[in-house]
Amino acid sequence: MKPNDYSQLPSSPHANREQSLDDGFHLIGALPRSKFVQPTPPTQTRPAPQPEPEASAEPELAPRRLNWQAIAIFLVLCTGGIGFTATALLLKSPAVPNCPQIFLPTASASMRLYCAQLAANKGTIPDLMEALQLVQNLPVDHPLYPEIERYTEIWIEELLRLGESTFQEGNLEEAIALATQISSQFDDPTLIQGKIQRWQEIWDEAEAIEAEALAQMDEGLWGQAFQTAAGLTKLENRYWATTRYDQLFETLNTAREESKKLDAVFAQVDQGGLDNLLAAIATAQQVPKTSSTYNEAQTLINRAKEKLVELAMVNLRQGRWQAAMQVVNKIPSTLRLEDEIADISTLADAVSVASFGTQINYEDAIATAREIAPGRPLYNQAQELISRWQDSIEGGLSLDAAIALARGGTQSALEAAISQARTVPRNNPRYAEAQGLINDWTRQIERTADQPILDAAAELARAGNLEGAIQRARQVSSGRGLYGEAQEQIDDWQRQLEREEDRPTLDRAIALANRGQYLEAIQVAQQISSGRSLYGEAQRQIEGWQQEVRGAEQLAQATQRAQAGTPEALQAAIALAQQVPSNSRQGATSRQRINQWSGQILAIARQRSGSSLTEAVAIARLVPPNTAAYSAAQAQIETWNRLLNPSALPPIPESP
Repeated sequence: MKPNDYSQLPSSPHANREQSLDDGFHLIGALPRSKFVQPTPPTQTRPAPQPEPEASAEPELAPRRLNWQAIAIFLVLCTGGIGFTATALLLKSPAVPNCPQIFLPTASASMRLYCAQLAANKGTIPDLMEALQLVQNLPVDHPLYPEIERYTEIWIEELLRLGESTFQEGNLEEAIALATQISSQFDDPTLIQGKIQRWQEIWDEAEAIEAEALAQMDEGLWGQAFQTAAGLTKLENRYWATTRYDQLFETLNTAREESKKLDAVFAQVDQGGLDNLLAAIATAQQVPKTSSTYNEAQTLINRAKEKLVELAMVNLRQGRWQAAMQVVNKIPSTLRLEDEIADISTLADAVSVASFGTQINYEDAIATAREIAPGRPLYNQAQELISRWQDSIEGGLSLDAAIALARGGTQSALEAAISQARTVPRNNPRYAEAQGLINDWTRQIERTADQPILDAAAELARAGNLEGAIQRARQVSSGRGLYGEAQEQIDDWQRQLEREEDRPTLDRAIALANRGQYLEAIQVAQQISSGRSLYGEAQRQIEGWQQEVRGAEQLAQATQRAQAGTPEALQAAIALAQQVPSNSRQGATSRQRINQWSGQILAIARQRSGSSLTEAVAIARLVPPNTAAYSAAQAQIETWNRLLNPSALPPIPESP
């Protein structure tokens, strides 16, 4: 579109309206977009009405008699006809051009503008493009060119708005195609290219955000995936910020929930065990191909399949061929492990034969395992078992020779047997058996060497020389066959020696305690240190003596308090005396004084009753329970209360 000077154009009714596009796009000489106006059909000229010829003069007729009824009918018909004709002329529309059938090269500019307006008023992209095509290629000096230019600006602006709307609805290719089509209407096509570039950049950024979020989802980075997906809501595109964001969020959320379920299933696989593996496989097989975790579920199934086969092989290596067959019998057919199952069954037969442990059994097991040919799934595992059985045969031969040597029973024979058994290598299946025999023979040699030492130590102990016995028994070195027995004897003799050393000290402390010298007895008994044989007995004695000391102190305090002689002092003295342990030496004395003091309280109450029954009752109530005077005090209180409240006495019956 070429620039034009619109300063001479009539003022448009939309001249003061703001431009609707605010993204830097504008047309050269563009006016504000206005609503589509009702097209005005091109004017058509009509021939001027010709004057009616004047009526020729009729010869004057002779008067005759008029028929008034006929005249009335004639006037009604004339009047109605004239009205009908006038109405028909008024209602008749001018001829309207047939736009779909116009021929552009010969059509007038006004007709083309009219048809373009009709098309543009439909407001769709194809119709607006058709409107632009109808008014193209008109000369600049045409009288209607300014008007066509104004409408063109409006239609192009509407097309750009529809293009933006198309982009916002998620139809990038359609929006770009539309913008490309109307770019020829601009003097500077780079403007529309900038708009297309902005659309493409927004779209590329949206796709990159979505791809990154999905990649993070595949890695299990759920927090980052949701945070990345939220970036779509900040884009200047309604489709990506709403529809695609909602779809991506739902995809992530569904995948996260499914992944959580698979996490628990993976934990089952890692935990191992036949039941866990079968349950994990069953759960993973329920994941549909459409799920985002389908590939992860397939990986889990493959891992579980490997663990099932390995579980069977572990049982076979340990000789538990029945357990291996239990695994085989529970493997689902959907796992397609037919070849592995066949190999495991063959190896289970071989292991069952080898379990008898003779050379012939091992040879038969080897022959069975060799049925698994190269290329079979468990060929390597079969070769491993064959090698183990061959080693067992060799190790068995060495052990048989060692056992034969050990039958001599002498130290040299046992040493020769040990040397022969040590030829069995560590990786040989019979290695543990060889080590057990070596240990037995070694202990037998050590017992033969150390037994005289223990016998001599026991002889010294019987003679009363405990220290000598301990020293002799300590000659048995740690790790020797009789070392444990020697230590038990040493501990026993050590306890006897400590008891002999500490018994005089404890007896002296007991003698002091029997004379009532508890503090001195405690000091003497504390000389027996922790860990000594009599330490526990000394501590029990000390605890009893400390209890006697506390009881004596409490009884002394109670006696001192009772010397005041008041009912309150006697009551407090009784409370202190009741804290003296009953099983102590002061227990009996404490009980005697408690009964004595309770009787004194009751005696004071009786003395006070002569002057005040109320005070007597209050004093008698101070007699504690579980004392000798308590029952008498309660009976006395009841008597005094009846005297204080005579109304409570039962009425005396009248004599008859």
